[in-house]
Amino acid sequence: MNPTAITISGLTKVFGSNTAVDSLTLDVEKGELFGLVGPDGSGKTTVMRILAAIMEPTMGDAWVAGHSIRKESERVKEKIGYMSQRFGLYEDLTVMENIHFYADLYEVPAKDRPPRIERLLGFSNLTSFKNRLAGKLSGGMKQKLGLACALIHTPEILWLQGCLLFLWLLKHEFVCH
Repeated sequence: MNPTAITISGLTKVFGSNTAVDSLTLDVEKGELFGLVGPDGSGKTTVMRILAAIMEPTMGDAWVAGHSIRKESERVKEKIGYMSQRFGLYEDLTVMENIHFYADLYEVPAKDRPPRIERLLGFSNLTSFKNRLAGKLSGGMKQKLGLACALIHTPEILWLQGCLLFLWLLKHEFVCH
């Protein structure tokens, strides 16, 4: 079994005459907490977009959860969760409606939803707020809801974007049980 969650080999991204990422090569092991740190314009977001299989690299390749971003982009998207630093949920939906919306997007089977939702609401302390509109939550509670929505499909890898871009590599059993 491969202990590598992410393998990046010679990853390059060029925009016109600007090279945003230049021959990046690295491995991130399963279970490892890994952060990309650098000044504005250093390519952190570009790397994240490439690894999320929403942007093609100019050269090189990467494997996320064992899948090539070039050849298996849809499989990569199934294996990752993403949480932006900005609140990206629907403020006019309740906590539960937002979670169910993301469960629908990720095609989480209906039979699997109740225990997952109960666990996510429990660990985020949102159980008593499940019928509250997301727009009426505090900033911290919105972040917790965003995290719950990012985890609803039990991704193997979670991208957390804040002031710095963090990659949090989950142990699969954390969310599944």
